[in-house]
Amino acid sequence: MLSRLGFSTGIRSIYSVSDQPSFVSEPWAIYPAKHKTNGKIVSVFIFDKSKFETQVSRLHTTSSSVKNPKVVISECYELIKYEVSQLSKLKHPQLLQVYEVLEETKSKFLFVTEPVIDNLVTVNPKDLDDLSIQKGLLQISKGLQFLHSYGSIIHLNLQPSSVYINNQGDWKLGGFKFLQNLNEISPQERENFYILNNMSVVPFANFNLNFTAPELIIDSHTKLDFANDIWSLGQLIYYLYNHHDLLINCFDANSISDYKQEFRKFEQKFYNHKPTELKYVLKDIPDKLYPLYPQILARYPHDRITLDQFMDSEFFNGSIIKAMWFIDEFSTKSIDEKLVFLKGLSEIDPQQSNNSPLISQFPPSFRSSKLLPLLIDLLTNELNVLTEAAIDPKTDELISESLTIVLKISETLSSLTFQDKVFDTLFKDNPRDKKAPQTFTKLINSSVRTRLTLINNFDTIQTKSKDKQFVQFFKGIIDLVLTISPKESNQIELQIQLQEKFLGFIPQFVDKLDFPYIKNTLVPLLSQVFKTTTILSTKLTTIDTFEGLVDKKIIDKIIVNEQLFPIMKNLKSRDKRIVTKMLNFFSKLATSEHINLDLETIVESIIPQSYSLAFGCNDCNQLEFNKFIAIINSVQKQLVEKKLSTLTKTSSNGFSNGHKGDTNEAGSNNFEALLQTQTIHDVPDEINAPKGKVMQPKRKSFTSTTTTTTSSTTTKSNSASSRNTTELRNSNTLRPRPRPTKKPTSGLAFGATNAQSNTTNNRLLNTLNSTFDKKQEEDDFDDFQSASGTSASDE
Repeated sequence: MLSRLGFSTGIRSIYSVSDQPSFVSEPWAIYPAKHKTNGKIVSVFIFDKSKFETQVSRLHTTSSSVKNPKVVISECYELIKYEVSQLSKLKHPQLLQVYEVLEETKSKFLFVTEPVIDNLVTVNPKDLDDLSIQKGLLQISKGLQFLHSYGSIIHLNLQPSSVYINNQGDWKLGGFKFLQNLNEISPQERENFYILNNMSVVPFANFNLNFTAPELIIDSHTKLDFANDIWSLGQLIYYLYNHHDLLINCFDANSISDYKQEFRKFEQKFYNHKPTELKYVLKDIPDKLYPLYPQILARYPHDRITLDQFMDSEFFNGSIIKAMWFIDEFSTKSIDEKLVFLKGLSEIDPQQSNNSPLISQFPPSFRSSKLLPLLIDLLTNELNVLTEAAIDPKTDELISESLTIVLKISETLSSLTFQDKVFDTLFKDNPRDKKAPQTFTKLINSSVRTRLTLINNFDTIQTKSKDKQFVQFFKGIIDLVLTISPKESNQIELQIQLQEKFLGFIPQFVDKLDFPYIKNTLVPLLSQVFKTTTILSTKLTTIDTFEGLVDKKIIDKIIVNEQLFPIMKNLKSRDKRIVTKMLNFFSKLATSEHINLDLETIVESIIPQSYSLAFGCNDCNQLEFNKFIAIINSVQKQLVEKKLSTLTKTSSNGFSNGHKGDTNEAGSNNFEALLQTQTIHDVPDEINAPKGKVMQPKRKSFTSTTTTTTSSTTTKSNSASSRNTTELRNSNTLRPRPRPTKKPTSGLAFGATNAQSNTTNNRLLNTLNSTFDKKQEEDDFDDFQSASGTSASDE
């Protein structure tokens, strides 16, 4: 910092100065610096007095012809003070602007100017394309014109080290240590001005003879004139277009004898030749300057061209250079002139054969360093003065056109430069600092036109921004894009364009959003647009957006069931374009593996709605209607296949699916035919009767002994059981094997549980036996209890 440079000043207390200089322009070292309070970037010019005084003392010891060191030092210091003083007094856009006047300390001279990064000595020639040089020469000519016309001042020191380049690529005229104000000089002094009177042993205190007019050196009667600067301008033009080469190249730029020798060589080559014959001398100078050069470098001052003639020449007559010059004077133009100019930048220049807009023909450094900051400043200034009232139409248009150019330039910027120069300034608020201007909020709330400009350049903003930055930008603008405020009701057409453009972009970047935001904010907003809009094109675009979200696998089953089906069920329009879009969308929902809708949901929600849309459409022709039905049938076919895949091939009654076990092939191809094959209950063709005789009770006297009855019953039941078992085994029908039961106690009659109840039961059975009409011989069993028990025990 400056403390390392050995001084402490008022400038040091205001500015933070870099340790290393940007460049050196004798006798100054130029340091980049920043204002400690407002952050403004500046340049600090520093002259090291201690180092200079040491060098002068060394010169005095090595040469006896050198003046007293104190005299030399005093003269040089006066020259420095005069230079900065003149620079501080003279104000013009093409002159180097001084922010802090000269400050002197024990060891330093220093002053503060607008930020400069180079001069024409230190700049890399590769960074100076023809347009940059052309614009720079026009700027220098404007600066000289100001000195000549408004100040009656001759510069006398126009050389590469006197022209500075600021951080916007503008050329600024400096080096005012030899200024001659004709208003302060008598006519006699003008006629007898002698350059040798200003010679010094210190190089920077001398004229650079390579750029000095010959009448000031060679002629016996010298004359101060504005034409002296025209000669210097001609030498500077040659220097710029020929890669820092010189027309008059003295070995010692301060040597009069060297100059006279070199000038004689130049005279022989240059004068008495036609302009077309000067190619070998002028080399890379543009052809349009050839007719002017004999007048610029005329031998005598009265034969030279004036600055006005030079600036009005064909050399500066192109659209590009005029546009660049308009930008230099942009702040002085009216709002109507600004609008015409900004619109023209995006148009094709009819004078150019490359069919490209004018803005793309500017040098890249000019676009990014000059035009971009200018328009960003315009935007921030205009936005900061906006009120809650409706925006003025011209101001609205100016903001929109400026924003368009800013985003057009942003296409050529790196992501880092875009974030630093554009995004952080225009598209980002500082919520922590309430006093800071909320530029982004004001920008998106200014008008529908401004938001449409942003959406039209959405790709650029997304490409150049980080994902996190872009998501915040998207969330900040979405509500305003998809809705419209009452004060903007007169901009319905622009709002429609805005919504449809935005809806079309959503599927491209939706995967950058988190799912809760999509479910709880984005989809409800889209649903609201679909439900409320009466614009057919907007509704169609909304359907396309939903379809894009399905393709991106963003929408899930819950969103479809809870948010999409309700609004689509209430769809009133039956326009054939709506019907076509909706049927295709329903088809996508029904077949989407990601969403995986239930079969019941599709049957209950999609199929009925699809038929309602198709049969409700009255503006379609037969071919279009058939296409509707084909889409529905395609969905139904897939549903049938899906349903069949869940069913078994064999029914529960043992038969294959279909009547009599045959597969109905037609049913699989036709939905209605398939339904007709379904039967509520399959009845077999033949019901087989039991193969054995039906068991019937046999009348028998209960007077027989229990033993005899049991024995006879057991024998017959065993025989029947054996026969029935054989028949059952041969039957196609399987029956469960009966469980064995506990054999009843012998000696008890039917129904008796003990000896006491045995007598009563015998009496009851005898009464029942008397009611049978059949003969006793036809009965197979005497009672069911003993027959059943016997059969079970035999098994």
